[in-house]
Formats: sequence, C-alpha cells, structure tokens
Amino acid sequence: MSSTQIRKDVSPLVMIAAGGTGGHVFPAICFARELLSEGLKVSFCTDRRGATYLGNLACPVIEQNIATSSRYLMYMSLVSNTLKKMWMLYKLRPQVVVGFGGYPSVPPVLAAQMLGIKSIIHEQNAVVGLANKLLSKMATKVLTSFPQTMGLRSTERTTCVGNPTRFEEQYSSVIQPHNDIFTILVFGGSQGSAVFAQAIPSIVCGLAELHAIKVFHQCRHESLDNVRQTYASHGIDHVVDSFFDNIGELYEQADLVIARAGASTVFEIIGFQKPAILIPFRNSINGDQAANAEFLRSNGATFVVDETEALQERLMELLSDIIHDRSKLTAISDALRPLRIRNCTQNMKDAVMNLFHNFS
Repeated sequence: MSSTQIRKDVSPLVMIAAGGTGGHVFPAICFARELLSEGLKVSFCTDRRGATYLGNLACPVIEQNIATSSRYLMYMSLVSNTLKKMWMLYKLRPQVVVGFGGYPSVPPVLAAQMLGIKSIIHEQNAVVGLANKLLSKMATKVLTSFPQTMGLRSTERTTCVGNPTRFEEQYSSVIQPHNDIFTILVFGGSQGSAVFAQAIPSIVCGLAELHAIKVFHQCRHESLDNVRQTYASHGIDHVVDSFFDNIGELYEQADLVIARAGASTVFEIIGFQKPAILIPFRNSINGDQAANAEFLRSNGATFVVDETEALQERLMELLSDIIHDRSKLTAISDALRPLRIRNCTQNMKDAVMNLFHNFS
C-alpha cells in the first residue's frame, strides 16, 4: 500500500459538492476519481443537471436543486437546503467537504462550516464566483486554478493547484509538426451564439478557396444539418457532431482551436500547448471567460477575439494571417509551455490528505 493509500475499512469520507455546469462538475469528477483510486470513500452532491455528467462514477450521488426563479426563492432554497445538509452531514460525518462552486455547492459546504467540519473550495476561473466568494471566508483551505484570482484575497490558506482536466495523462511536451492541410477544431457553441454555427463555417469556407482546410466542428444538435451542408457545399473535409467522445485526440490533431474561454477549455489548451482563438462568452457571470482569456493573452499565449459587431471581420483577418504565417502557432505553443501546472488532480488530493491525520 502506497504512502497515500488508505485502508477502505478506516478510510474517511470526503463529500464533493459542485454546481450543475460542466465547468464545475468536470474538475470535480476528476478529483472524485483520484480519491476513489486511493481508497477513500466519496459522496457527490450536485443538482439534476450535474448528475447527468457523472456517468458510472462509483460513489453515492446526492441530488439537490436550488430554486433560482427569483432572488427571494433562491435565498429561501439555500437556507432550507443548508439546514437539511446539516442534518445529513451530522449523520454521515465526512472529514472534509470540498466545494467546486455554483449555487448547489453552497448548502453542503456552508453546513460543514457551521458544524465545524473542515472545508475546501476550488475556484476554476480567473475571477471568483459568487458561491466561492461567500464560502471562502470560512473555508479551511482555498484552492485556485490561476496564480491570481480576481475578487479573492490571497492568504496563508490559499494555494494555486491548477484546474483538473480529463486529459492530464495525454498531455505531452512534444508539439506535432504542422501538416499541409490546416486542421481546425471548433467547439463551445452551446452558449447560444450564432458565431459558432454561422460565422465560423462561413469564414472557413471563404479561406478554403485558397488553402486546404479540415474542420472538426462541435455544435448544437439543431445546427448540425446547416453546418454540415455549409462545409460540404464548399468541398471542405469536415466532421461535424453535437458531441465528440474522442476530443482529446482531436486536440492533438488540430493546428488551431477556436472555442469559448471557460476554465476547463483554457486548461486543456494549456495542457496540450495548443494555439487557440478564444471568443469569450460576453454574458458569462462576473466576466469570468474574459478574465480567463486575458490571462493567456497577457502571457502571449493565445489570440482573443471579442464578441462584437466586428467579430466576423476580425476573425477572418486573424485566421487568414495565421494560415499564411504558421510561425505564429509555434510562438503561441512556446508561450503556453511555462503556464502549465502539472498534476493538478494530484495537487488537489494532496491538499485533502494534508487535512487528515493517521491515514496510513
């Protein structure tokens, strides 16, 4: 048994709490799997949306939902759920509760703090979310993804561990040479913008008249036919789907990524050292996507196009420039290398283990 492994008959319980979006749930799932692999007991608390991402995760799932139709109902729902979670935690007696942000993470983490149970929060974005900002005040440990997180005061309880992603074992320091065919991976169009379903295919088709281009394009189900037809009508080699279960392989094949700027996407781009054009979702809460993208841009490690009326013109100009001068891609890849935080999931696990006593 390794020094970090724990006997299952005496292993402590870790409760993980995460909001229902992929940005909160995916890092939490990576963390849960790491703890389970070390023999810890894990329970996972999320809402109905988050539960759909869990798949075959081998731990109990506690589903709760926070009413958000009005501020009054949300506050009442948070209070009610916190009281219920206090009773639940009293019975389950976890040694630590780890929150990944989002309103559904508030009741279990706040209940733990009120009961004197150790709590850890992890902030994925470069600007702190409302839930984590509240919970950070009494958290035993505050973990961040970025070296600096806006709105979060750095103290002796704060540690930057990076953001766990599903591809950590695939990351390599070797950058594949570019092929004659320029390959683009496009995804992130689920946030209600015509950019990914209309503007990008139109731009790519215009450039394909002068350059050999291949596209992997993930888009909403209702946009599939139109996007496929646009590429096919211009003879562009394309794979278009609403979900890619091999997206790690597509990252590796792509010369360039075009995506939103969620925290998971940013850390996947850093991990694969993949040049990208980021289009931050302008209506993201607290401007977190703009802050995430700015972290890369300030380090010369990405291209950023703001979602404005001039977006299509700017995107066409930038793509054309990149395809003509591919040394720009190499420069971006080189700038991404020092930004990588290795073993993010391991770093998080170590933070939890350090709270335990006599766990060998």
